[in-house]
Amino acid sequence: MPRSGVGALRKCRLAADGTLRVSIGARYPLEQAADAHAAIESQATTGKVILLP
Repeated sequence: MPRSGVGALRKCRLAADGTLRVSIGARYPLEQAADAHAAIESQATTGKVILLP
C-alpha cells in the first residue's frame, strides 16, 4: 500500500474509535454552496465547512 494510503487508513481508524476529533466551523445547505465558499475564502469560519444535502 502506498505511504499516503497508510496515513489515510490510520486517520479513518482514529475517527472511527473517537480519538480523532474534527472541528466543524459551519454548516450550509447545498443551495448555499456559494455562501459557504465565500466564508472559506474570507476566512470567516474556523474548522471544516460542511455542505448538507
